[in-house]
Amino acid sequence: MSDFGWAIVVLVAFGSLLGITKVFYSRLGTEWSKKIIHVGMGCVSLGFPFMFESRLSVLYLGVIAIPILLLLRLNKKLRNNIGSTLLGISRKSFGEFYFVIAVVAVFLIYEASYEYLISIAVLTFSESITALVGISYGRYKDSQAEEEVRITEGSTMFFVVAYFCALIPLQLISEVERVEVLVISLLIGVLVALIEMVSTNGNDNLLLPLLTFAFLRHNINQPLMTISISMGMMLLVVILGIIIYKLTTITKLSFAYSMLAAYIILLQGGYIWLIPAAMLFIMFSILPLMSKEHRQIMHTYRVVECNAIVGISCLTIAIFFPEYTEALFLAFSLAFACHMTINTYSRLVNFKRRSVTFASIYSILKAIIFVSMPTFLLSTLGSLEFIIYLLFLIQSIHFAIFLTKKFDYRHITNEKLMGHTLSVGVIVMLFAIVLTQFIL
Repeated sequence: MSDFGWAIVVLVAFGSLLGITKVFYSRLGTEWSKKIIHVGMGCVSLGFPFMFESRLSVLYLGVIAIPILLLLRLNKKLRNNIGSTLLGISRKSFGEFYFVIAVVAVFLIYEASYEYLISIAVLTFSESITALVGISYGRYKDSQAEEEVRITEGSTMFFVVAYFCALIPLQLISEVERVEVLVISLLIGVLVALIEMVSTNGNDNLLLPLLTFAFLRHNINQPLMTISISMGMMLLVVILGIIIYKLTTITKLSFAYSMLAAYIILLQGGYIWLIPAAMLFIMFSILPLMSKEHRQIMHTYRVVECNAIVGISCLTIAIFFPEYTEALFLAFSLAFACHMTINTYSRLVNFKRRSVTFASIYSILKAIIFVSMPTFLLSTLGSLEFIIYLLFLIQSIHFAIFLTKKFDYRHITNEKLMGHTLSVGVIVMLFAIVLTQFIL
């Protein structure tokens, strides 16, 4: 059958699942209906490598699917009729869009078939089975607050299903040794379980397959010793994280986000990449210590996202463009150094009442000592790159001064966090361009 014929089959399958779940909607309910569609389309997607000869065909299929999903969501009549089985949940979710984007993205970039099959199997089965276990046996939170980590009776099942989603394809269709298969499957299970804990608005449909794919791409050929060391390092990070959590005002969800970020960095970059991020996390509440006034501010998971997203983006790019690994490692380090500078400056000026000059010098020296110096001791780049790195780091002070004048640091707002992220993003992007285009 041609690619066009298979595309028609996929669209008919989607329409059929909507129709069948609508017929039995009164018995199934919203959650069961949504998960049946999720699993059904996931199983169809698992067949894409065997159905489509051209990768562009799946891209075109995704381009067609997105408007269809938008029509179901925006047209009130369709949404309340056949679209209710997919969109009838009360919570805010964009999971159906993330699902399409993830499947198309992984299909376009996979090389070995097990990369695609494991990533989509995790997306298809782990999240759905866990959710259905939660429906059947109840779901509870340890607090009603938004910032509390979600706890489900299906969490163990989530890990188990993800483990077997990785184990079976690796064992059957890869050349990875048996012991490595067991360890890699275990690590994938832990990874996706952490993702499930912190996911919101259906973004697990995007994070699960993409992060699983990135983990496989980077670790599948790593020696067993390297992977084992990563496991030991992660245990150490968890212990240190618990200590830091007890000393700061981060929420439980923030702590979970921090551990997920550390896990992603460690298993995709190694312990060398983890050091700049770990130093920012460890030094977050000290030098200077948080004042009593500052400790009244609750640091939410959005603070962790703000401080980590630019650095993790550099790591992700390095996975797909390994020829720029050294430069992107410096950009990664610079991101965390800039955040340390801005965070320290704001604390000194807003809560310690120090002068702009003192806060500027102190903040830069702190970032250099705890982030920049370890970075260059671990890298193979020379003094010229170090000088350029420091010049860009110093520029972060100008952003720190601007942000402190613009925002009230006694309140954490999304606008302020966006300002931090964009400021650091601009510095890091320009640094990476200079380094890759004119120096290396």
